[in-house]
Amino acid sequence: MKKITLVLGVLFTLGLFFITSATTQAASLPKPEQDGYVQDFANVVSKDTKEELNELSKNLEIATGAQIYILTVDTLGGLDAASYGTKIVRAWGIGSKEKNNGVLILASFGDAEGDRDLHITVGQGLEGALPDAKIGRILDEYMVPNLKAGNYDAAFSSAYKLIYNIVAEEYNWDGTVDNPVKPEEEGLSPITIVIIVILFLIVYSMFSKGGGGSGGSRGRRRSIYDYGGGWGSFNSGGSGRSSGRSFGGFNGGGGSSAGGGAGRKW
Repeated sequence: MKKITLVLGVLFTLGLFFITSATTQAASLPKPEQDGYVQDFANVVSKDTKEELNELSKNLEIATGAQIYILTVDTLGGLDAASYGTKIVRAWGIGSKEKNNGVLILASFGDAEGDRDLHITVGQGLEGALPDAKIGRILDEYMVPNLKAGNYDAAFSSAYKLIYNIVAEEYNWDGTVDNPVKPEEEGLSPITIVIIVILFLIVYSMFSKGGGGSGGSRGRRRSIYDYGGGWGSFNSGGSGRSSGRSFGGFNGGGGSSAGGGAGRKW
């Protein structure tokens, strides 16, 4: 009898432990504060950027059924960014249940470098249009440089618009927006300008002494700042017609994700 009681006690303790653990883990996930696609718990995104991206997201959902969300948090509660993102997609029901076409742009803002994580989680229905390698490029070329420079609005806006354009084209919708500019393309540093001027003077001096050279036309040399981003053709178009419906709600209807996407430390 004592052995049975002991076994039952052990089983009860283990069961209580697993229930408590699951409850604690679920409680660590934030719940949406309000209807909207930008859930900024870390308070790093400006009001204007939130309004712009929320409007774009609403139009995208109206036209395609796809949903793109942004989530900023102070901590991931001990979870890795990929697991955290997948849990959020499922818990919030991001994307259509039938198409599984949700995307989550997640960023955590720890107190120290190395505790700051990024992850873009992609629903199964969009993994073909947004493979891991393409997501990695968006993180490396747009999000990480802007975040490290403290340009938080630019980080989220640029990543969002690239993904938005890709999703719009996947559904053959003409509501694309202008392709964002890479951080390093925004302008030349003073040192680079000085070097260019010096090189120009050297070349000019050589040609002047040589009597002008031949009169043939010279092809325009392609500058390192004059290349395409490789994301496809993003034609500027309308942002879609807004309706009276309320979008950005959370009903848990969709949100299937097999862990597609990519992440970085920043």
